[in-house]
Amino acid sequence: MIKAITHLDYQELRQISPEAARRAILQVLKAHKGNVTMTSKILSVSRATVYKAIRKNEAGDLKDGSKAPHRVHNKTSAEIEARILVLREKTRYGPLRLKEELEALDGLSVSEHTIRNILRRNKAKSKLKPHKPHKKGSRPYVDWYQAKAFEIVQIDLKYVVDQKALTMEQIRHFHARQFPLYQWTAVDVNSRFKLMAYSYQKSWTNGLTFFLWVLSWLRSHHVEVPIVFTVDRGEEFGGQSWLKLIELRKLLSGFGCSIIQNHPASPQENAHVERSHRTDDEEFYIPRLLSIHSQKDFFSEAMNYLYYYNTVRKHSSLQRRSPWEHLVSTSPHLDAKIKFVPPILLDKIAVQLGDWSGYHLLAHHQFSSQILLTKVPVSQGGTCAANLRTCEQLLQLSFYI
Repeated sequence: MIKAITHLDYQELRQISPEAARRAILQVLKAHKGNVTMTSKILSVSRATVYKAIRKNEAGDLKDGSKAPHRVHNKTSAEIEARILVLREKTRYGPLRLKEELEALDGLSVSEHTIRNILRRNKAKSKLKPHKPHKKGSRPYVDWYQAKAFEIVQIDLKYVVDQKALTMEQIRHFHARQFPLYQWTAVDVNSRFKLMAYSYQKSWTNGLTFFLWVLSWLRSHHVEVPIVFTVDRGEEFGGQSWLKLIELRKLLSGFGCSIIQNHPASPQENAHVERSHRTDDEEFYIPRLLSIHSQKDFFSEAMNYLYYYNTVRKHSSLQRRSPWEHLVSTSPHLDAKIKFVPPILLDKIAVQLGDWSGYHLLAHHQFSSQILLTKVPVSQGGTCAANLRTCEQLLQLSFYI
């Protein structure tokens, strides 16, 4: 037995279990009738280590003691830490925005570093998905960083009833009140300014209507630059149909605009609008949905949120400014009314515009009402009167939602 003990590697045993390592010291010590020197030589440890094992055995605890300091200077109080966690759960904000909210709401000054540590201790740190490399293809290069206001606009469709974001209670509440299922979103890459619309149907017709709505709003508020729209390959944006894409490009070219399809399964190519959808969940649907009980209130709340997003909410990418504050500094010629954009219902507008059955009819749709046209410069293609009538008609109809 003693021979086996002489080959015991104390350091390896300690890495596995400090408690078991000290128990081994006590066994060797007992085998050698309490001879501390012999025990230390057999295990290749110091006499102090043996005496420490004896003291801890007498205290009734062979485990390692805590290395945490007995006193932490400037420790955040439990009340403030609880307030941070409540605010995090309510808003889903990161450390920087939580710091600003605490200062604004409670007059508390807590560093971003401290808030981050509190979130980490409570396992509130978000898990980011790894970046996927761009796939090979013929998609034209889009320079986000050099683009000026509204030169690049990302468009995407969000299924509002996302089971990964909403609870079952929220989903049942949503369906019971028959709120629209789809959110159509356009985000300007430069300013992060957002336009939204809703629909009950995910259709090509509603997709075309949304393009016209976005154009109508922007052109009517002095956005005169040629716009490049980037979209995924969903059928509502043309999908794999070359005929739909031809008609869509023909329609957009009349306004001096173009469209680029992203690579298949490449959401990172529409990163700004995809990220904004997560913000919509965290700051609108999750905290507000259960308090909305009618379709009228739903659109009212959506418009309030959109106004907040565009004019109040600070964006880290804009040096802690709102999209509207950024636009005021970079594009002062824009009509200030652009920030009062209403989230419209596309199904209703599509019906009010008239009976069409597909992509080839919308581009040539005529309106009986006489509308005073606003002259809008477009790049090299001139002004398309029919398209401008469509644009103005959509703008008027939106205010009746």
